[in-house]
Amino acid sequence: MEKLKKLKLNHVFEALIMITIGFVLIFWPKASLVIMARALAILLFLAGVVMVVSYFVRKEKTFIHSSGFLIGIIIVGVGTWIFFNPNDFTDFIPKIFGLFILITGMVNLSQTFSLVSYKYPLWWLSLVLAIITIGMGVFLIVDPAFFKKFAVMIIGIFLVYDGVSNIWTVSRVGKYSRKAEADLEPIDVEAVIEDVDEGKK
Repeated sequence: MEKLKKLKLNHVFEALIMITIGFVLIFWPKASLVIMARALAILLFLAGVVMVVSYFVRKEKTFIHSSGFLIGIIIVGVGTWIFFNPNDFTDFIPKIFGLFILITGMVNLSQTFSLVSYKYPLWWLSLVLAIITIGMGVFLIVDPAFFKKFAVMIIGIFLVYDGVSNIWTVSRVGKYSRKAEADLEPIDVEAVIEDVDEGKK
């Protein structure tokens, strides 16, 4: 039960982050793409630098460390390219978000099966939300050009929807898992026998 509570809090926290990012993308669409691209570029650059520096710091130079050194150089190069060519990189952003939304949709679908096992009467609503989420993710991956002009705002709307639907689904799973556990609690047999004996008297 404690593990389920922690899992629920993690999902809610992730959903709130998605909703926040979604609103930022909706209200500041033009600046958001370039900012996201350059933020990612900086993260990649720093990660690559850490990998390269760690290679020189280590006394042992094994094959694994050498591979990390080469990967670090590649990551630094990719990060540098993205930073100075953010507009070219933004063509891939709809696909990246599409993949992310698709994965969360699959997670929601798995949670739907949990609701079915808990006999939640509106499990079908969770199924519909999961299918819509998966559909939006696939659409962004397959046809990102269609959304190019309004991609950022649409991605923002999708993220807000995804976050809200995640919070709703997780709240239902938490509520009905507790109900299912309560239904499975053992009956106090001695108390029942005493009640029966008193009734006979």
